[in-house]
Amino acid sequence: MLDTSLITRKDFDAVAVDHTLSDSTASPELVAAFSKKAVPIRCRENEVLFRTGEPGMSVYLVRSGEVGLMLPLTSTGCVGFHAKTGSLVGLPAAFSQEPYSMTAIAWEGSEVAAMGRDRFCDLVASNPALSLDVLRILAAETRAARIAIVQARAKSLRT
Repeated sequence: MLDTSLITRKDFDAVAVDHTLSDSTASPELVAAFSKKAVPIRCRENEVLFRTGEPGMSVYLVRSGEVGLMLPLTSTGCVGFHAKTGSLVGLPAAFSQEPYSMTAIAWEGSEVAAMGRDRFCDLVASNPALSLDVLRILAAETRAARIAIVQARAKSLRT
């Protein structure tokens, strides 16, 4: 199993694709609603938010800075994605009640906000516009992840 406990920013950058996981970030309305009910986390050092295989219990909003997401491709290799300010991290797992498929590390100096799965689902269910925003984000993330995986695979075949 890939050990992500010792991943540094330099290690992450070596496996990261050139672009963010998705350019589709939360709308100002979703950010405001999320922020009202979430718990803020200031990362004084690199902080693992969740690991591959853990239950999808929370959704995280990147308020500032960046979160690195690592998707295992093999038992020893992975591909990294960038989640920028305004991104929702852990959304697919928490929303579907499945385990996280990636490991997320909030880099030193980043600020994120965390919300439990049940509270997040209640928030989204209470406002149809927020539900559509989440659907848009999930669709864009799925598309971007598929493209990045194909690019990473092609890169690995060239080297």
